[in-house]
Parts: sequence; structure tokens; C-alpha cells
Amino acid sequence: SKGIIGMLEVILSDFERTDKTVTQEEADAQEAFETFKSENEADTKTKEDAVVTKEGEVASIEDELVTLKDDLMTADVSLKLALGELEKLHTMCVEGEETYEERVAKRHKEIE
Repeated sequence: SKGIIGMLEVILSDFERTDKTVTQEEADAQEAFETFKSENEADTKTKEDAVVTKEGEVASIEDELVTLKDDLMTADVSLKLALGELEKLHTMCVEGEETYEERVAKRHKEIE
């Protein structure tokens, strides 16, 4: 009878030791999980905030791009108008001018 009770006592002590070990491991795992969870939530929040900030920057840059494109079109129209005016003046000033010989010849014709 002592053999059976001794065996049961060994089984009981093994069970208690296993229970204590498993309970401690579960507590350690729970603590590790809670730490991981809180770090992960903080990291997620940081990244979500970064996304919102970057979306705002994108919107601002897109607005600036539209403004710059409008400015470019306005400058292009002004350039075309200025080039047209320059062409008119060029025709009047450079191509319309008579040479000295042509003026002398005209004067001689007028005198005759």
C-alpha cells in the first residue's frame, strides 16, 4: 500500500510542479503579448498619423501644382503675345528700312 501512495504522491508533486510551471509560462506569455500589443498599437497610431500628414502634404502639393500650371499657361500666353508684337516691330524696323543706295536713288528720281 505504501508503493501506491508513494506513486500517487510523486504523481501529485509532478502535477503541482507542472501546474506551477505552466501557470508561470502562461503569465509570462500574457505579459509578452500585452507588451507586444501595446507597442504594436502605438506603432500603428504613429503610422496612421504619418499617413494623415502625408495625405495633407500631397493635397497641398497638388494645389500648388495646379497654381503653377495656371501661371505657366499665363506666362506662355504673354510670351506668344510678346513674340507676335516683336515680329510686327521687326518687320517695321528692320525689313522695311531702305538701304542708303535706295534712298539716294529715290531722291534722284524725285528731283528729275
